[in-house]
Amino acid sequence: MANWIVRNGTPADASEIANLVNRAYRGQGDNGGLQGWTNEIGLVEGPRTSAAEILQHMEEGTFFCARETADGPLRGSVWLEPREGEWYIGMLSVAPSLQKSGLGRFLMRRCETLARGAGIPRLTLTVLSPRAELQAWYERQGYVRTGEAFPFPHGGPHQLFVFRKTAI
Repeated sequence: MANWIVRNGTPADASEIANLVNRAYRGQGDNGGLQGWTNEIGLVEGPRTSAAEILQHMEEGTFFCARETADGPLRGSVWLEPREGEWYIGMLSVAPSLQKSGLGRFLMRRCETLARGAGIPRLTLTVLSPRAELQAWYERQGYVRTGEAFPFPHGGPHQLFVFRKTAI
């Protein structure tokens, strides 16, 4: 695995983060073809996010941005939002060509380490209901499905399943 350089995202990164999230969630490889082991193709239409939404999320939490070099392209990102008694992890995204490289796991561990260091007792995330392969991946990382579910905010028949992990 590469020695990733991770820094907090800034408003100047919003467009690049949105582009990465959209490519990762829609399975679009660097060459425009389909790539990656998991995506929302056939489940959700249109872009996953926008630079404006990323900027809004930056007001509520922090994006961690992973690059192979300080000025290299964004290869991975994750959003961490403090909430009462827990931190919420969202929009974990890895460039489709690097999925299965360990970068996603690396970013998750970074969030977990920060939570432990801050005395945060648990981490929470949500997964789209039909994405069984992604739910299984989070379970292998120690996250447990709580039984809670919320309607998918963009409409349709899907739900968001809630997963939690004790951080301390």
